[in-house]
Amino acid sequence: MLRYEAPQNFTRSAASPPEDYTANEFNASVQIYPFRPLTGNVEQIFQQTMFRDWVDARYRERVLNGSPEFRKTGVRGADAAFTARFSEMVGGIPSQRLRMAIVSKGMVAVVDAKANSLETWQRAIPILNKFSASIRVEANAAGPSVAPPKVVPQSAVGGTVAGLYRGTKPKYKVNLNRGVGNGDWVTAQHYYLFSADGRVYRAYDQIHLPSDDPARFDFEAARRTDPNNTGRYAVVGNQLRIQMMGQPPEMIVAAVPKDGRAIIQTILYVKER
Repeated sequence: MLRYEAPQNFTRSAASPPEDYTANEFNASVQIYPFRPLTGNVEQIFQQTMFRDWVDARYRERVLNGSPEFRKTGVRGADAAFTARFSEMVGGIPSQRLRMAIVSKGMVAVVDAKANSLETWQRAIPILNKFSASIRVEANAAGPSVAPPKVVPQSAVGGTVAGLYRGTKPKYKVNLNRGVGNGDWVTAQHYYLFSADGRVYRAYDQIHLPSDDPARFDFEAARRTDPNNTGRYAVVGNQLRIQMMGQPPEMIVAAVPKDGRAIIQTILYVKER
């Protein structure tokens, strides 16, 4: 897991991934992309691609202003780390960028920082330096198994959790009328469905329930077609630990739902069924 202290006076977006922070006082932002597997020479691949395809379309660079400057750096707990300092032209103004690739045990995480001008970048540097110094790699806590589920008594796993929960969450919607990579954030319904035997599925807009019965939802079909949003969960003490099965795997920790209400990644979800 990539750990860090959030950049000071930056606000985190409720939507993820990536973990997205925007400065409160000037036009700058930081995005953190979780570890994912990569085979090959990371330094060489980074110098060739800067992992541009890993970057969310909203923040992906288009027209570089000169050649990137590559360096090796250090991150606590990592096997290696590399940075690319570069500039891109946005509306005729050279915005400033710094991208970091962090390597650990055959996995790579990416941190991407951006400011809309050199002047803004100079204001952001002290904050970004402190943020960068806090980045470290730590072993992930053991999560719920993602192996095929074994049926267990409802009281043992999901007695207080099982059911369909609905919340309201920002959703990025591509706007093709404005060209590739453009879009808008819209407010959308977002759902979590928990089974009594420790399975979970999440989706925007709706989750189709056969006969309107959460117990009849086909989690195995969801796992095959939408693994990034399918996984396992466990109740550990007063924590609800959710392990999504995508690549890279995603661990979510929240408080156990109470009175049919759950707060997951700052979003309030209310039990419907």
